[in-house]
Amino acid sequence: MENKAENGVRGKESLSAEVMIFGDSVCAQRIAANLVDNGIGVCLAAGNGSSPASIIQDRVQWLSDTRLNHCHGFAGNFTLQIDHGHNQLKKTVQAIVVAEDDSRSPNYSQYRLTPGLRVVGLSDLEEKLKHSMTESFSGTDTRIVLLCGWRKDAHPSVARRMLEGCLQLQAQPGVSTYFMTGNMKVASAGSEELVHKAKQAGTVFFKFTGVFPTIQPQENGYFTIDYPDESTRNTFQLTADWVVVDETIEPANHLELLIQKLGIDQDHIGFAQSDNVRRLSNFTNRRGIFVAGGSRGVLSHAEQLADADQVSLNVLSFLGDLDGEPLAGVTIKQGLCARCLTCVRLCPHRAIEVGSRITVITEACQSCGICTAGCPGRAIEMEGVHIGLETIQRMNHLLAITFVEKPRIVVFGCMRSAGQSHTLIQVSGQALPEGVGFVEIPCGGTIAGRHLLGAFEAGADGVMLCICHTDNCQSEIGNVVARKRAESTRDLLASAGVETERLRIVSLSANMGNEFVYRIKAFIKDIVLLNNPQKENKNG
Repeated sequence: MENKAENGVRGKESLSAEVMIFGDSVCAQRIAANLVDNGIGVCLAAGNGSSPASIIQDRVQWLSDTRLNHCHGFAGNFTLQIDHGHNQLKKTVQAIVVAEDDSRSPNYSQYRLTPGLRVVGLSDLEEKLKHSMTESFSGTDTRIVLLCGWRKDAHPSVARRMLEGCLQLQAQPGVSTYFMTGNMKVASAGSEELVHKAKQAGTVFFKFTGVFPTIQPQENGYFTIDYPDESTRNTFQLTADWVVVDETIEPANHLELLIQKLGIDQDHIGFAQSDNVRRLSNFTNRRGIFVAGGSRGVLSHAEQLADADQVSLNVLSFLGDLDGEPLAGVTIKQGLCARCLTCVRLCPHRAIEVGSRITVITEACQSCGICTAGCPGRAIEMEGVHIGLETIQRMNHLLAITFVEKPRIVVFGCMRSAGQSHTLIQVSGQALPEGVGFVEIPCGGTIAGRHLLGAFEAGADGVMLCICHTDNCQSEIGNVVARKRAESTRDLLASAGVETERLRIVSLSANMGNEFVYRIKAFIKDIVLLNNPQKENKNG
């Protein structure tokens, strides 16, 4: 299949497939098997020289020793340039899945140990148990100590694996296991049950909160462990034949570069997905790019397989919707565009293409409106979104006629949070307080300072901007941008002699209908006092 390069010039080769999967992990290969079972063409790119498992052998295009150079295009039409050995491949796919393995390192240094014949890490233990290499553990009165989460808490999935290994060791003839832990996390499904099973099987558990044991290797290869009893404050000693240490799981070393090339967000640790709850479990900020397994977080083996099945369904659904109805369109008026690239910097979805013209890629755009509000030349329009001054003036005029004695309040709210809360109170038979007009917007980032000021210019006594909670914005940064714009608008109000309290920013989620109404009523009370300061003085 390879096109050999001549005279040192790298050859180029074009491959065809519908989905590109980066990674050769168990999760990646499970995803590949699921997709080909559904008639989807798959290319799997592995960074090392590994070989495909039997479940996908001869069923997918397998590229080993690869590195992604560039990723261009958009959902349904990604163009990838990949280094494959000495060749450069060009590949066009409809969707991309990142399913690289994680990086696992034994925590020897945390326990002041060095790896040796009788000191093993968790992954090494699992390999021995997997290949039935347990004869070295068996014997007469063999004592194995497992160390888990002393000074640094072990991840719940690591704690679960330690417990599973402990149970398998305890089942070996002549083996006694001792589980020494600090603040062990048993949040992983089934972990608490494993603790009970291990105790019933004969495992002795030690829990330490302040003073931890000291481990001393002996000349004969064994270990003496001095440990405190926190109840009696006495020190006891245990002789061990083997020591098993837990491990730290982190993103693979090469994952960060791959993330940068694909233009997707990372979480605070470095995995290929932000902490945004609307992205979980497999979605990214770029439509058509998915993450799974060890690329998106610390997952157990069972969780990785479940994740593979889930992302497979997501990819199949995405491919099936490519011909569906597009989202509201965003267009750039070329006569007004100054090529300042503000939209490029603001777009969280990589939907702005820079060429002879600045254009919006419809297939990549997720219609958040952040670019529309941020364009200094007002050159960007969003289909179906009308939040201009004229619209707000009409609403304020209607409020003024209907509720003469009431303060006029304009509420801007994201359709995924405040909009859902508004619908929730309507279906429950409630209504917004009198004098309040609600303007539903695609995202908090759709609102610019001019919209907020426009509401005041149209006669509003108060303006409330309702945005999503942190890490709960569909557009990732829409709530952050909205808050910054609103705070800048407050500064302008102060400069004009208007009380900054008349502009309020609140965060809501979709299920906070009652809280939504409560926040508005509290705001109205404050506006009434601002409108009638003498009333406040009289009450005081």
